[in-house]
Amino acid sequence: NASAQTLRGTVTDATTSEELIGATVRLIGTDYGTVTDATGSYILTGMTPGRYDIEVRYLGYDHSIMKEVLVAGTKEVIIDVQMIESVSNELGEVVIRPHVNKMETLNPLSLLGGKMLSMEEASRYAGGYNDPARIVSSFAGIGGTSDNNGISVHGNSPQSLQWRLEGVEIFSPNHFAEVLESGAGVVGAISSQVMGNSDFYSTAYGAEYSNAFSGVFDMKLRSGNNTKYEHGVQLGTLGAELFSEGPLTKKSTASYIINYRYSITRMADKLGLVDMEGEIIDFQDINFKLNFPTKRAGTFGFFGVGMIDHSKIEEPTDIDEWETLMDADTPETNNSLGILGLKHSMRLRSDWQWQTTAVYNYYLIKADDRYYDFDFDNHKLNSPYAVPFSYFKQDGSQLSLATSFSRQVTPKFFTKIGGSYTHNFYTMKYSESPYYFQPTQITSVLNENGDTGLANLYISNSWKPSNYWTLNFGLAGNYFLLCDELSIEPRLQLQFKPDDKNTITAGYGLNSRMEKLDAYFVGGKNKDLGLSKNQHLMLSYNHCFSDDINLRVETYYQYGFHIPVGADPKSTFSTVNRRDYFLTEPLVPKGNLRNYGIDATLEHYMKKGFYGMLNGSLYKMEYRTQDNVWRNVRYSREFLVKLLGGKEWMLGNHGKNVFNVSAKLTVMGGAHHTPVDVTATESQFAEGNIGDVIYKDQEAFSEQYDPMTIFDMSLSYKIVCQKVSHTIAFHSVNLFDTKSPNYDLYNFAQHRIDTWQNTAAFPNFYYRIDF
Repeated sequence: NASAQTLRGTVTDATTSEELIGATVRLIGTDYGTVTDATGSYILTGMTPGRYDIEVRYLGYDHSIMKEVLVAGTKEVIIDVQMIESVSNELGEVVIRPHVNKMETLNPLSLLGGKMLSMEEASRYAGGYNDPARIVSSFAGIGGTSDNNGISVHGNSPQSLQWRLEGVEIFSPNHFAEVLESGAGVVGAISSQVMGNSDFYSTAYGAEYSNAFSGVFDMKLRSGNNTKYEHGVQLGTLGAELFSEGPLTKKSTASYIINYRYSITRMADKLGLVDMEGEIIDFQDINFKLNFPTKRAGTFGFFGVGMIDHSKIEEPTDIDEWETLMDADTPETNNSLGILGLKHSMRLRSDWQWQTTAVYNYYLIKADDRYYDFDFDNHKLNSPYAVPFSYFKQDGSQLSLATSFSRQVTPKFFTKIGGSYTHNFYTMKYSESPYYFQPTQITSVLNENGDTGLANLYISNSWKPSNYWTLNFGLAGNYFLLCDELSIEPRLQLQFKPDDKNTITAGYGLNSRMEKLDAYFVGGKNKDLGLSKNQHLMLSYNHCFSDDINLRVETYYQYGFHIPVGADPKSTFSTVNRRDYFLTEPLVPKGNLRNYGIDATLEHYMKKGFYGMLNGSLYKMEYRTQDNVWRNVRYSREFLVKLLGGKEWMLGNHGKNVFNVSAKLTVMGGAHHTPVDVTATESQFAEGNIGDVIYKDQEAFSEQYDPMTIFDMSLSYKIVCQKVSHTIAFHSVNLFDTKSPNYDLYNFAQHRIDTWQNTAAFPNFYYRIDF
């Protein structure tokens, strides 16, 4: 029966992960209901397709309500519910309040600055592209453009974001990461098919999040269905995917989940479905997790992420239109990333929850840049072959071990103690020719290598003296081996919730972060830089008009110090502006930054098929070098406005099919940039000195590009049959092809300075079958 649906999952304590036996699970407004068994599991079968509000009750815990869960398709819907223990008030009574899952993070030790990212929501959001990084760009205060998936939090550089997987920091898991812009890629390498609900933090996070500067993306992987085999195949204009999950054996509770993707952009380009503008972009990735529960030794998980990228500009076309150096450029890049991890969690007899994760992470970037020997004066090729100009190779790896112990000491007090150690290895080689077009031998400019470690210890606590007040407090310590530096960092969050409608939260945190290793090892000049540091202060107000409409207003202040800047007292360089994937100049830790602003979000959670969100941000981020002048940060767009909405209909026989349409409009200020010294640049090229444009460094980032408007749209239709479901979808990022200003170039033909504007309009038509 195609209309018979299955919903199942587990119910656990949000802080201890203990299974809650006998919890009542019911679908609001229906007769469907059940209770959890001896393992905390529940199952509901024979349901008609649709969206349901799931309510879970357990004695002594706040009611948990999971809003608008979609139950439609051949795949079982697995909803794991984490419940929060109620606190007795002064009269000894227990006040039970509904806990709506949309409003808070998965981590109970975080009270503000964070948002839970639902993968089911993300699959229908326009502009999300099934890419976790692009999905986050819908949130208030997060800037980004369509040409990359970099996450700029309140004007901070994308390279300062911390990526975490299963509790351990990892390298940026994005295709073509670091090539276009430091910290950014084109599309994420971790599939939303494998990724579970996760948390994203913008500021003032708890003590367990160390080595983080701007934001934290705390990603989790699903464990896979341990009772039923489920598979999927997807074919679209940008790639093909294979997906599978299920029990490892029919008699075992162990499970697996795996997703493989291979891009077919070259074929789509040949068919005219996508215009790659003469560029080859190939990528592939694989994600997997194996889950092994045991009766006495806890649960073991083995997981991995792998990706391989290749891009290249093909043979020159439209030579008659060449006007700048970029027209004659033919770069080729090859990237790869590998992550392997082992995770173990178990409950000890003393009621402590113990969790340990070990991860090996590796990345490689190779870039080979060549230029065609082009005579701009006579507008012709001197040779049909491109001349080598530069060669770059960088690779790094890290070994990480993290462990933590947590316990609900009393109904009012929860504590978590943990630590981690990561050892980093790094090598970089860079060779360059002194001339763009002449076939001279490229010579070595940089040849570096090194390794160092970062150790961390923390304690994080949550105390609820009453149902109205919650105090989270903790302390973190980071020890950086390279510089023999110890950083002690307090974290504090205080929340007042006078009723079910209103919540006021304040938070403070001192944070430090290790820069990318090239900043320390380049030329052997910067090994005493130490850790970059900043202080975060945030005040948040949340008002629930209803279970479906929520308003959140957050104001914040960020102050950074010990920021690496140019060693030359006249230099205007700071790592807060870095966008290239390697540095060459000597640095000193004498810079500062300041950042302040306000975010407001009005969100309408899905009800009767409609969902929407309107958010706006006003902010200002500036930096200071040794000349003591405050300047704009490159990524400080100053304002962001986003309007997202969608509608879902249940169609077909028994209402089992799902049609969804979603759109997002983003209006944001332009990035800041440094003006070009036109006279000096023209003189340089007039003398035959072919090189880059010359900037007015003392006026760094004093100008701003025009505001940008980006429109995203998605359409999908799922047809549910008895044993299979079919999905036909269209997802478009930057539907109207808005240009994003990027670099300044000298135009040889017109003898002027041009701004190269990148564009990325990704229309993805795909067909998917699940069985």
